[in-house]
Amino acid sequence: MKKIFTILFSFFSLFSFAQGHEKLRLDYFRMPENISAEDYLPQTIIIKLKPEFASKAKSRSVDIPALTKELEGIGAISMAKRFQHVTAPTKRMNEKGEQMVDLSLIYEIVMDNSISLEKAINRLYRSDAIEYAEPFYLPQTCFTPNDTSIGHQYALGMMKVFDAWGISQGDTNIVIGIVDTGVDFGHLDLVNNIKYNYNDPINGVDDDGDGFIDNFHGWDLGENNNDPQVKPGSTHGIHVSGIAAASTNNTTGIAGVGFKCKFLPIKITNAAGALTRAYDGIIYAADQGCQVINCSWGSIAGGQFGQDVVNYAAVNKGALVVAAAGNNDSEVDFFPAAYKNTLAVAATGNNDIRWGASNFGYYVDVCAPGISIYSTVGDNNYEFLSGTSMSAPYAAGAAALVKSHFPHYSAMQVAEQLKVTADNVNAKHSNLMEGKLGFGRINLF
Repeated sequence: MKKIFTILFSFFSLFSFAQGHEKLRLDYFRMPENISAEDYLPQTIIIKLKPEFASKAKSRSVDIPALTKELEGIGAISMAKRFQHVTAPTKRMNEKGEQMVDLSLIYEIVMDNSISLEKAINRLYRSDAIEYAEPFYLPQTCFTPNDTSIGHQYALGMMKVFDAWGISQGDTNIVIGIVDTGVDFGHLDLVNNIKYNYNDPINGVDDDGDGFIDNFHGWDLGENNNDPQVKPGSTHGIHVSGIAAASTNNTTGIAGVGFKCKFLPIKITNAAGALTRAYDGIIYAADQGCQVINCSWGSIAGGQFGQDVVNYAAVNKGALVVAAAGNNDSEVDFFPAAYKNTLAVAATGNNDIRWGASNFGYYVDVCAPGISIYSTVGDNNYEFLSGTSMSAPYAAGAAALVKSHFPHYSAMQVAEQLKVTADNVNAKHSNLMEGKLGFGRINLF
């Protein structure tokens, strides 16, 4: 039996996250293969300026004549910094010698439909001021409804969570950012584990000066208000929240893996339900001090913009980004899981065999149960759902427990702890799956 909380990993610094794919600037941009119009926002481009043009970067424009000319040429209607509340880092490297990310150089451009997105991006690359330009990729949630009942929360036993709780029951100062479709504030199994911001009560004033008025209980980035309550009929964010952080030992419903750890609800969907502010959610969670950030969503389309966001959270802010590997039953890279500096999570069942729809590949770090997972939904109810969306919050809750017991661990060390103590599941699969389910299924004890 592994003793996850007593093993010292002085060699953690020698490890790295599963290798992602840093996107390099291309001589000619082409739309990625196998993506459809649903995978990106129409008539919208994300660009990043080169660092040497930082002094020319205004809030809603740039003082760069050559770039302004190309913007006019593509029919740009608007241009604005993508992260208005994020400032440039004051130093180039963090304390570990890793290069900090400057998100203040990233812009969102909306254009008319006079030319195609691909042609517009290539026109922008004519300017030497551009570090990268790419479509605004839209991720999707990673779950599949499942009505079969194979036992309430079998995953807790498989992952030795009960044993781990005998050593550590979490810490209320450790916060999991649930970047998703919102939460149900009326759910009795969730309301007491939300991380409330008592420095900014609901009074119409930005008391804590963070640029978000009355963000007392999270934020709705998709509709830009202080109410991340889910829309009627939406269950994804509620279900994910319960897996990671439902109230435990409260004689109600289920038990969240994180036990005493809190969670911060961050809604990233717009009024139509599209995940238009997914990567913004990672930034918000990191800026609000979340040590673990759960992303139960993604896309086969990934660009440098997403990698910059993940790097900002991991390097600038020291947060562990946990991401679902996707439900395409494919070895294709799935983002943000395939990015560097994430913990990518595939789905297995109660027999440690890969869920049939779970993605796999060398970018996967660990597995966690994702079949028929029982968790919270709206109106104080519970349902069984399946998907890597369910596996990721198990990993996020586990990461929060490790961080609680070892508060001095870096995000990378927390991730490595989960990886090197996982149960290898290769024997349950064919040789073709060797190394493509990461280090195995999470074992917390």
